[in-house]
Amino acid sequence: MLTNEQMHEMMDTYSPYLLQISYMYVKDFSAAEDIVQDVFIHYFKTAEQFEGRSSIKTYLTRMTIHKCTDYLRSWASRKRTLTKLLGQKTEVTYEIDTHLEPSTLMKQVLSLPIKYRESILLFYYEEMTTQEIAQLLSLSENTVKTRLRRARELLKERTATQSWEELADE
Repeated sequence: MLTNEQMHEMMDTYSPYLLQISYMYVKDFSAAEDIVQDVFIHYFKTAEQFEGRSSIKTYLTRMTIHKCTDYLRSWASRKRTLTKLLGQKTEVTYEIDTHLEPSTLMKQVLSLPIKYRESILLFYYEEMTTQEIAQLLSLSENTVKTRLRRARELLKERTATQSWEELADE
């Protein structure tokens, strides 16, 4: 059983990283915070099940990715997407718009399908190797390399199109 001090230390150490990973998946800051909180609650309840075959950071990252995937499949996520499509701005999206100003490239990365987005984010932003990404996502290394290549191609197409549209507007 973990002590309160150990729990607080673990949360202080890993929360920013897990929050960043979670936000990159769900693109909603309050949902990302809830997911990270759920990950820690689940870990603290079942800490004795951790076998130590990987680092705690890897274990918590994997749990976060699973929770994000579950969230993206949930009704709450679909409802939020529908709300945005209908043009109704929620408080959560307002909070993100005013607090986080992602670059144009980051907006393009976040608009990629999840399988390409996670590969790009882990490779470039988390500076993980393709082997580490493959292990984390339970994929073959060649699959990770293919996803990275396809994601780069999509980004190249999207940024080229966007640059052309910006020039046409001038």
